[in-house]
Amino acid sequence: MLLTRQKNVCSKQSSSFRGALRASAVMAFAGLGDALLYPVLPVYGKELGFSVFFIGVLLSINRFVRILANTHIANMVKQVGMRQMLLITSSLAVLTTFTYGLKLGLVVFLVARILWGLSYSGLKIATLNYASHTKGKSGLAFGLSQSIKSLGALFVLWFGPIVIGEYGIQNGLFIVAAISLLGVGLAYSLPIRTDEESSEKVRNRVTFHPSAMNLLVLVLSISIDGVLIVTLAYLLDSNNMISSELLLLVAFYLLLKRLFVIVFSFVGGMITLRYSPSKLFVVAVLGCLVALLLIAIKVSVLGIVLAFLCNTIVVTFSPLVAIKQQQNTLQSISSVSTWWDLGAAFGAFMGIYAIELLGVQNLYLSLCMAGTILFINYYIENAKSNRTTI
Repeated sequence: MLLTRQKNVCSKQSSSFRGALRASAVMAFAGLGDALLYPVLPVYGKELGFSVFFIGVLLSINRFVRILANTHIANMVKQVGMRQMLLITSSLAVLTTFTYGLKLGLVVFLVARILWGLSYSGLKIATLNYASHTKGKSGLAFGLSQSIKSLGALFVLWFGPIVIGEYGIQNGLFIVAAISLLGVGLAYSLPIRTDEESSEKVRNRVTFHPSAMNLLVLVLSISIDGVLIVTLAYLLDSNNMISSELLLLVAFYLLLKRLFVIVFSFVGGMITLRYSPSKLFVVAVLGCLVALLLIAIKVSVLGIVLAFLCNTIVVTFSPLVAIKQQQNTLQSISSVSTWWDLGAAFGAFMGIYAIELLGVQNLYLSLCMAGTILFINYYIENAKSNRTTI
């Protein structure tokens, strides 16, 4: 009887682990169109008829949508199930990518970005929830999940500029949308889970509570997933490069960022089998702060590379660190995702203006100082929490 029970537990854990990896692959296909926009819009946005202001709006509006939607989407995941949510959102992702290529003007493009924001929220929360069900190896599951999700962006950042150069922006986006259909098929093939754990309702007042963890996530997201991403062209354009060359260079660094996610999320997951995710998280945060300082003193290439590397660990394991601090899994995922989206949206929106207004040194030094203060606050609060549980 005991042996049979152990086999059933092992089989259930193995099934949960495979489900988490397959769900991550769904998200990889769904995110192809969005990933391609980040090098394309800053370089070709004006040719598409968008001003610098609206380029910032289009790159950030999906994140603002997620800030408001994450709590409600988390409750929808609880109601309809993870598989159904992935099926709906992956289908919506294909539709938005196809719409980008129609060239129907700013309003339609804006609506598509809003729909993508809702889609991404469902994809992310459902995928992270899958990974959280892998008891005993959750760190490894989160690491592998993040690696798989980034394979799609890695592919499209290599493949996308080539296709756009050969067939133009419109046809290139149509081709990417067609490839994204594979994610819908994969979502449909996922088994319907009957063992999803019930949890308390996800509440906005908890999601938006400015805890030490949430504030630290906010400033790191502003700095790296917001400001640094949209100012890459500014940092790398030292010799007034032509648009096509600058696009390839920006795409290369974004490709490198995704490659780091694939490699170091997996490496981080393996490390968590020996060391706690919380310790790994702290080391990664310190690395991010050093990277911002390097960019501020104009050691840009090294700073960008270090920022992308350490940010990979922070993004991968911050939800797991939050889950270990709270009992409600969906609430933790919603909270961290919301604050990360808030920072990335704000950073993407104001990044280009801020670097022109303040300059590289003042902007990145300010971000480094703010991050350092909030890290100290997080470390003190975390130490207090650990003492109260002893």
